[in-house]
Amino acid sequence: MESEQIKELQKTLRIYELTKAILLVDDFDELLRIITVETTLLFNARGSIIRIVENNKLGVKASIGISNNVIESTSTIDFVDGLSEMAVMQDKTIIYNKTDDISTITDFNNALCTPLKTGSVSLGTFTVIDKLDEQGNAIPFDENDVKLFEGFTTIAAIVIKKLCLYEKALLKEKEANKEKLKAQELNIYLQSLINNTADAIITMDTDRVIKSWNYGAENTYGYSRDEAIGKSYLLMPDFLFDIERLYTERVKKGETIKNVETVHKTKNGSIIDVSITMAPIKDLYEKIIGISYISRDITIKKKTERELMKKNDMLNRLIFIGSAMRSTLDLERLIRMILTAVTTGDGFGFNRAMLFLLDEDKNILKGVMGVGPSGHEEAWRIWSTLSMENKNLNNLIEEIEKGPLRKDSFMDKLCCSIELPLSDNTVLALSVKNKKAYNVQDAHLHEYANFPLVQHLGSTSYAVIPLISQEKVIGVLWVDNLFSRRQITDNDIEYLSGFTSQIASAIENARLFERVYQAEKELENIFESISDMLYVTDTDYIIKSVNQAVVNKIGKPKKEIIGKKSFEIFSDTFVSCETRFKNFLKKSGEPLIEEVEDTFTDNTYLLSCSPILDSSGNILGNVHIVRDITELKKLKERADANERMAALGEIAAKVAHEIRNPLLSIGGFARRLERRLADEEKDYARIIVDEVQRLENILSDTLSFVKTTRLKFSKVNLNEMFDSIITLLEPVLQERQNEIVEEIPHDFIISINEERFREALINIITNANQFTTSGTIKIFAERRSIQIFDSLGDFKIRQEAVISISDTGCGIRREDIPRIFDPFFTTRTNGTGLGLAITKRVIEENGGRIEVQSTLGEGTTFKIYLNNEEE
Repeated sequence: MESEQIKELQKTLRIYELTKAILLVDDFDELLRIITVETTLLFNARGSIIRIVENNKLGVKASIGISNNVIESTSTIDFVDGLSEMAVMQDKTIIYNKTDDISTITDFNNALCTPLKTGSVSLGTFTVIDKLDEQGNAIPFDENDVKLFEGFTTIAAIVIKKLCLYEKALLKEKEANKEKLKAQELNIYLQSLINNTADAIITMDTDRVIKSWNYGAENTYGYSRDEAIGKSYLLMPDFLFDIERLYTERVKKGETIKNVETVHKTKNGSIIDVSITMAPIKDLYEKIIGISYISRDITIKKKTERELMKKNDMLNRLIFIGSAMRSTLDLERLIRMILTAVTTGDGFGFNRAMLFLLDEDKNILKGVMGVGPSGHEEAWRIWSTLSMENKNLNNLIEEIEKGPLRKDSFMDKLCCSIELPLSDNTVLALSVKNKKAYNVQDAHLHEYANFPLVQHLGSTSYAVIPLISQEKVIGVLWVDNLFSRRQITDNDIEYLSGFTSQIASAIENARLFERVYQAEKELENIFESISDMLYVTDTDYIIKSVNQAVVNKIGKPKKEIIGKKSFEIFSDTFVSCETRFKNFLKKSGEPLIEEVEDTFTDNTYLLSCSPILDSSGNILGNVHIVRDITELKKLKERADANERMAALGEIAAKVAHEIRNPLLSIGGFARRLERRLADEEKDYARIIVDEVQRLENILSDTLSFVKTTRLKFSKVNLNEMFDSIITLLEPVLQERQNEIVEEIPHDFIISINEERFREALINIITNANQFTTSGTIKIFAERRSIQIFDSLGDFKIRQEAVISISDTGCGIRREDIPRIFDPFFTTRTNGTGLGLAITKRVIEENGGRIEVQSTLGEGTTFKIYLNNEEE
């Protein structure tokens, strides 16, 4: 019993010593470490753990004898499945034994957990785990342990609370010191800023008595700090006193005045431009106790602004004058505008001006126009009358033309009488040679002043500026201020030099326009006098221009032709040629010349289409020249026909000699066989007789091709004619496995020479059969009404029969199509080249025409057009 009391006493003494020890610790983490270590030793426990409440959670702040994985898994949750939470919630010490059903953790046998409190405030929990005996076995905590643990925990909580408050105080002190340091640094920075800024920063009391004066204020106004402090209204010119006092009253009412531009006076009395900002200075109680006055010297800025405004003013004038110059291409009118702009008061403001242009042929400067008054009285009258201010372009031009600066004035006559050789070393000649402006301040002292000119003009001070266009001098501009006596400055020369480039370009444009206008007139005369039809279209086929020949041909005035699409005015023949040209131009880029037949007039035209290109090579439109070569074509055809006939005459004679006799023999024997053979064989012999007869007829036709034959026409049923032709040619058609399709109305009647026309059709179908294998030959006929021009240019309706024979054969090469109707032209080794020539001749003898369309590899179509009325 006595030993137990001794142990309890020892524990009490140890707690006393521990209490003294922890009261001396001022480091929070060290305090918690000592408490956990010493408490574990005090109770001979396995370990202990302290949790502190942070953000409504119990977080581990110190521990001993607890494995890291347990601490990590329970670092921010209730330890031992609710043991700490129970201690806090129940506000008492919780004794845990393994047999108690308040935990599922089996790592501990027993524990003692009590809340850390100061008064009613809970700081956290303190837990001791597994009390051990001398052999190291876990034994339960008893009531004495609880009392001892609770007593020490109460003391520990007070120490922890005290140390927490101490650390918070230290933290606040650190933050306060930090803020104080920041404030000191800011104060130093602001003071440095105030002292080193170029702006004048001044503080005043509410009566405008100066209280502080920085270096910027000294540099801006010239007053030292001692001279300025204590003064009021030191900087104000007298005329601004009332305005400044008004600003002061507004600031005293709490208003801040920002960036007001005004003027101040300096120590030496000069006036400077400044921008001021005034703001109230308040104490801690928001009472206004003074005025902050910041002033910035903007003299250079305002000077620059004024110069820019002046230049902008001059630029606007130049733009206005340039617009006026661009409004005319009349050279005399343009020069009058130029000289008026140079001499008006709100222009360049010179008293007098003359313009000289270079004559390269004579190598002289020739005066072309001068403006200016002849005396002081006239000068003031002109300057008060002529102004560009508040005038639009039209008003200005009208005023120039009707105004006082007349073309026939004294100054103008004087200028026009002056001719200056470029070979002389005078200011005007040197300005041309050197491409340089000259400002003659005193002609008596200038080496190249040209005294005769000075005597004529009466001016000893003047300027000469070259007119340069595309690096070439085209003339000079002469100006003076004889009456106002204002000195011509370098700025005047600079402004005027900028203007002369516009002058030179405008004059060159006007000259060019005159040359172009003259050239256009010459071209227009040529255009109208050409006997060929000539018209111009744009890329959309809209007619832009026509000559008189087109007007005469079409029979309409120009205004009804120009602006229309070409297909609205011209026949399909011309329009199709234009379309072909457009496609041809895309491929080759070359002009197209074609000979075309006009189906409406039956005339032949030579049509030339050429592109109109801009400077970049882009197509703007087309020029079309149409020449009627009908008569020329007829003459050529007659000559060609005569040549063919001569050649055919020779052939015909030879054919007659070589072929006629064998044909007669064949025909005679065939007729004898026809009489002797039975019925079926007799039909075959009859075919031989018929074909021999046909060959004899062909021979006769060949002979007749070279001589004029008067044919007899009769009404023929075209359907029946083709039926007989198809029956005749059926064997040869079957031999090449060709199918023939006939689409002809039953009662299609035409007026022709049947025998000759039949041979022409047989020839075309035979050709189609020979150039087609396993294909189709289609025969189609129709009637149509067409409009044509008669000899008087009037429309009339004509009935036309169209016979079309198409095949799906090999086709004809494009380059061979124009020659297929020529005598002796053939692409076959066994052909004579007369078939289609005779066919064409036969159709023309029947009053028709034949055309061919073919695509290589796809087939060929022959179309026969006959002038025939339907019955």
